[in-house]
Amino acid sequence: MTERSPQPGSARGAPLAWERVGLVFDFASLASLLAFRPTCALADEANVAVDWLPLSSPPRPAAHGGEGETAGARHRRVHAAYFAHDNARYARWQGIAVRRDSAGVDAELVHAGCLWANRCDAGRAFMERTWPAFWANELDIETPEVVAEALAAAGASGFDEAVARGMLREHGAHLAERGVFTAPSYLLGDELFLGRAHMPLIRTLLSARQRA
Repeated sequence: MTERSPQPGSARGAPLAWERVGLVFDFASLASLLAFRPTCALADEANVAVDWLPLSSPPRPAAHGGEGETAGARHRRVHAAYFAHDNARYARWQGIAVRRDSAGVDAELVHAGCLWANRCDAGRAFMERTWPAFWANELDIETPEVVAEALAAAGASGFDEAVARGMLREHGAHLAERGVFTAPSYLLGDELFLGRAHMPLIRTLLSARQRA
């Protein structure tokens, strides 16, 4: 499956031009991982390429309640707890082992690794090797040697961390220019779809392209 940066162009009124779909993801987001396998299946089914587009965000602090917690902070904590429970439920249905959370995790290194893998057409293979293992608490994605070893096993050897982090900064600026601010999201032409809930619509659009 080809891994290249998305090319400019308009999707509006031109479904036949949709030859690829972009998945914006964050390794530290379980919701993003829940989108990974369905996206692979959709791409295989529709015979389209996938652009694997990491989106880094600051490490999320652990949530703590207790005395002195404001009403707003409690609301955010309860809201996050519900979504964590909901994502864990979907993970069980997909057969994904979740033995950790992502509080305090800095995913920039592994995101840089994803872009390195993309250069070698190995993005999907690298993510398959590392992403579920991270959430199963079997892989340390913050250690350069671990990421480099996983890249080599996926067919993307020669990892240069400094170069890859530079690529990640440029990539993040490009996503910001396109108005991307959360993961998971999808890019289809110049259309942005926020969240996994849009997968049925994306499948319909790609199916229409196949029938035309």
